Amino acid sequence: MNWRERLPAVRGRLLQDEPLAPFTWLRVGGPADVLFLPADEADLSAFLSALDPAVPVTPLGVGSNTLVRDGGVEGVVIRLAGRPFARIERIGERRILAGAGALDAQLAREAAAAGLAGLEFYRGVPGSVGGALVMNA
Repeated sequence: MNWRERLPAVRGRLLQDEPLAPFTWLRVGGPADVLFLPADEADLSAFLSALDPAVPVTPLGVGSNTLVRDGGVEGVVIRLAGRPFARIERIGERRILAGAGALDAQLAREAAAAGLAGLEFYRGVPGSVGGALVMNA
């Protein structure tokens, strides 16, 4: 039995051999062995806790700065998109909580609307907060 036959149960969606081109801004690239679209943070956490640690895991946000090779991606690609991962909320007067899937430009707008300075540069950064953190934007 291979790892694909032993994937943990999820509330989101597990798609086998799913082309990743539709999930990138340049619309190019091969398939993921498995694409996981988690329902929410709890679904993601449960999946990762139960997944065989030998299975490669690759996170994918909105795909703005992502090139996927034609041969695809081995293991599980986890797409952090949609409302559960894109929320932006104000916490008090001086803090904002942003999910990894929140768009950078939207975060800049929310910060400006809250009167918070320092995130203006995000207005011109394509992609999501999670990608910006990983790529040191």
